[in-house]
Amino acid sequence: MIVMIEWILAAIGIAGFGLAGYWDLKSTEFPDWLPYSMIILALAVRSVFAWLSSDWGILTSSILVGVAFLAVGLAMYFARQWGDGDAWLLGALGFLFPNPSGFAYFGFFPFPVAMLFNFFLVAFIYIIAYSVVLSLTRPDVYRGFIRSFRREYKGAVMLVGGTTAAYLIFLVTMFLSFRLAPPSPLLAASFPALIAFIVVFSRYGMYIEKNLFKRRIPVSRLRAGDVPVGGKWRVLRPAEVKALKRRGGHVWIKEGVRFAPVFVIALVVTLLFGDVFSLLLGFV
Repeated sequence: MIVMIEWILAAIGIAGFGLAGYWDLKSTEFPDWLPYSMIILALAVRSVFAWLSSDWGILTSSILVGVAFLAVGLAMYFARQWGDGDAWLLGALGFLFPNPSGFAYFGFFPFPVAMLFNFFLVAFIYIIAYSVVLSLTRPDVYRGFIRSFRREYKGAVMLVGGTTAAYLIFLVTMFLSFRLAPPSPLLAASFPALIAFIVVFSRYGMYIEKNLFKRRIPVSRLRAGDVPVGGKWRVLRPAEVKALKRRGGHVWIKEGVRFAPVFVIALVVTLLFGDVFSLLLGFV
């Protein structure tokens, strides 16, 4: 019975997140009802199986993890990192899959923690690929970033050097005090390069967000779902679009990363490979 419920939930997740990704890539938005429907279906399916098996943990685990994921998503929304739709999609991920019941799971960390890590890892790789491909269409933006980064080069070197020194001190302290060595020497040795990459890419991300991920359009071309520059990341409702069109003029809108495809990719990665973090560190 547990295997059956997980396959039903997997079908709901892959179909729902797949549709969200498709609509996001096609029109930069997906309907609000989609993540709400996924959450309702997750709770309905889990309620039925909880009643049939007399195990209400099937439902309570979904509620606890789903609310926690939704809280993380809404926190990122209020921090202006993504839209409210993405926050509810993250919540749907938690309501659907609070545990790996019915699927083989390999990992050191609890399943919800691994799911979150896999999600952010996939998101990081996706954003890198998306940003690089997008910037290749605008060579002037790439050249502008190089000029901008030259002014911050010394600060970046100091940040990488200081972080690497702190990391080495930590490794030496752990070995001398507890005889603990890093599980992967190769990963430990690559730490400086990883930090350097993160520093450079974070600067690159801020630069392209400021110079590439926005455009000025006449209000006559504005449509519901566009995201205005400034304030929290939120889409314009039809009534707001009508009011702006009556006012006339131009408006700046955001052209952020079309992020919804990350959810279906992260779900498939987790169901197939389990805890990617543990795999990378050699724990599994």
